[in-house]
Amino acid sequence: MQSLQKQKGLTAISILVILIVAGFLVYVGIKIAPVYIDHYAIKSTLQTVKNEPLAARKSKRDIRDMITKRLYINNIRHVNRDHIKIERAGKTTKINVAYEERRHIAFNLAVVMTFAESVELSAN
Repeated sequence: MQSLQKQKGLTAISILVILIVAGFLVYVGIKIAPVYIDHYAIKSTLQTVKNEPLAARKSKRDIRDMITKRLYINNIRHVNRDHIKIERAGKTTKINVAYEERRHIAFNLAVVMTFAESVELSAN
């Protein structure tokens, strides 16, 4: 019974393992956090285009230029014109932005994140 009393707490090796796992998770978080911040900027860009008056009446090229200029101002370079799809159906215009982002973690390990956002503009 006395040996059970002495076995309290973590050993140095278990503390080291916990620190290594926590450090790896923090490292991965640091690698992928900027991607999600950029995605939030893309979502807000699409919302500003949606809230702009008479945006649905503009040509597809003008809408695409509006989006790419705003993305350039926000320093988002991985989303280009090829990722922006604009479709018209009657008085509605649908804007789709779909892209994939890869972040290298270590050796041959990488994280792949796919994003797709869309907004619908309606002509008044």
